Amino acid sequence: MKTRHVLLLSLLAALLLLPLVEAEARIYILQIFIFLFLNIVLAQSYDIVDGAMGYLNLGHICFFALGAYSFGILYNAGLAFPLALGLAVAVVVGFAGAISYPFFRLRGAYFALATFGLVKLMEHITINLGWLTGGSNGLKIDPADRSMPVYYISLAVVVAVILLSWRVSRSRLGLAMNAIREDEEVARDFGVPASRVKAQALMISAVFPGMIGAVYTWNVNFIDPNQVYGLKIALTPIAMALLGGSGLLVGPVIGAVFLYLAEELLWTHLAHLQGAIMGLVIVLVGLFMPGGLARLKGVAGLLGWVGWLEEER
Repeated sequence: MKTRHVLLLSLLAALLLLPLVEAEARIYILQIFIFLFLNIVLAQSYDIVDGAMGYLNLGHICFFALGAYSFGILYNAGLAFPLALGLAVAVVVGFAGAISYPFFRLRGAYFALATFGLVKLMEHITINLGWLTGGSNGLKIDPADRSMPVYYISLAVVVAVILLSWRVSRSRLGLAMNAIREDEEVARDFGVPASRVKAQALMISAVFPGMIGAVYTWNVNFIDPNQVYGLKIALTPIAMALLGGSGLLVGPVIGAVFLYLAEELLWTHLAHLQGAIMGLVIVLVGLFMPGGLARLKGVAGLLGWVGWLEEER
């Protein structure tokens, strides 16, 4: 068995056993990991479109928000958790498919600006549909402590998004996405159905934020527009993917772990700086570390030794 397989299985076993450990602060520890898993899912799913296809999607958080609100509405309507979760994800994927054609007619900065505008548009729609979403007062579901099931479901979503990213990177779809990233016009000339490939990529990238958004609502029991559409959470997946190494399978995971832990430390000791960390990371990575942490010589050497340094190709 290869070194990376042993390490991965050991890490997964430790994470599976963690909730069974008796500790006074067990609920707090579980919540720390739940929010870490959430960040990993957002960063990894974001990089499917940006890292593999070269489209900077500033509106990726819309899928998370739509999943959170769709689940909350359906759950309050009396649907069981599995059914509400499945329908919420279906709504998110359908939405991604619907916006793919008009948005992917744009490229570069125009695409990025349009997707960021989508965040603000959906925020205003959510606020104005107060009879359905609770408006600016937020949406509540029946309160309960669901830390244990939320932990395991969130861990399962993390494993699923990483495995799917790995599978897509080795598929014909992944090859077509990379061709679009390198030169979309040449890819079209060689027969790549660019419009269909881009729509498929966006819909795949929407599945997991929609799912984790639903789980988030089930966990915290309350959401409001500022919570799911705010600038900080909108920049979170972008900053994490860039910090870890966009285009690398393990890059977004490294960025999510590093940045989330840094945020927790700042929140404890320097709370007034915590809100600025996402923008600061994007600026500093762009200036001094454009390849991300995973491409630094020492980190790349370690990842290469265990066999985890793989491009999403």
